Amino acid sequence: MPKAWLLLSAIGLVGTAGSALAQAALQPHLAAYRLALDHRPGANSLVEAHGGLVIEWERACDGWVARQRFSFVGATDSGGTFSRDVRVTSWEASDGSKLRYVIRSFEDNELQEEYRGVARLEPDDGGVADFTAPHAAAVRLPAGTLFPTEHIQRVLQAAEAGERFVSHEVFDGFGFDSLTQVTSVIGPPRPLDPLPGHAPGVGSKSAWPVSMAYYKPGHDELEPEYETTFMLDANGVLYDVNLDYGDFRLQANLERLEMREGPSC
Repeated sequence: MPKAWLLLSAIGLVGTAGSALAQAALQPHLAAYRLALDHRPGANSLVEAHGGLVIEWERACDGWVARQRFSFVGATDSGGTFSRDVRVTSWEASDGSKLRYVIRSFEDNELQEEYRGVARLEPDDGGVADFTAPHAAAVRLPAGTLFPTEHIQRVLQAAEAGERFVSHEVFDGFGFDSLTQVTSVIGPPRPLDPLPGHAPGVGSKSAWPVSMAYYKPGHDELEPEYETTFMLDANGVLYDVNLDYGDFRLQANLERLEMREGPSC
């Protein structure tokens, strides 16, 4: 299932170009996407898919609150149908040292997985994730581990600095083995089309093309477990998201964007 953490916003004006002139940093926002099957040539075990993806970042005085939901219905070439629904809520400290997470995954409206816990990191010393669901467990995190909000901040900083390749170990709480090596390839900024149905000035004029590949730490395999590509603006808003699961691909098109204000702390 998707690491719906894709994500992922800037000190800078909405509608400004996502270029080296804009200071890239995560900005509170809500982005809603319509999901559909990607029909480009290639392996595809589905004949139909539709659904939605919602990514919400809220700034709190002591950190970031993230809410994400990924839900779709698919039809296979054998005539069967199925549904997937993943709901994520988390809070991450401003300094990236602590993460609280609740992740619930449904299949055909039945709860299949639920993960809850708190993870902590110490500078240069790694940390530990203490799960309370589905049962109590402690998972060690190596030095250099990042949580999702810090990860997208690092990618934004790399894009602004003109870096073309970065790799990080990221823990998101989606399972006891959810530590993932994420490699990101970042291209030069490109123009973006205006957002349909939005007032002029909503959305950025340009963004960086980003390709992320997800591997298990210490991987030797050439093929990643999962890949995603998207356009990332200086606010951290994602456009033209493509989710590649190997046997099928989904396209997520941005339909609604709301930029939010931060708190008065």
